[in-house]
This record gives sequence, C-alpha cells and structure tokens, in this order.
Amino acid sequence: MPTTEESIIAAARLRAAYRGENEALAAASALEALTVLKKTLKGDKYQEALERLYLEYSTS
Repeated sequence: MPTTEESIIAAARLRAAYRGENEALAAASALEALTVLKKTLKGDKYQEALERLYLEYSTS
C-alpha cells in the first residue's frame, strides 16, 4: 500500500503528541512539506519522497 499524504500528516501529529509538541503546528509543517514536494516532484520520485518523509516522522 503506497504512503499517502494523510498518513504523513497523521504520523506528524502522532510524533508531536509523543513529544509533547503542538499537533496542529506539526500537521501544518507536514502539509507545507507535502506542498513543496508536490510542486517539485512527479510520479515515482514523488512517491519515494513521501515514503522518506513518512519514515522521518515515524522513526524520529
């Protein structure tokens, strides 16, 4: 199953909650990153970037 934008935002919120940080700010930051990726990458490159970003949020 491919990584989705929604799963990245959820991972950002979860990481923020775990760290005691503001979940809304984390989601906004993730959305900003997704917007930049969407504007600069297409196809497989975009999907690969989504997967890397998800890993960053879920493992840090």
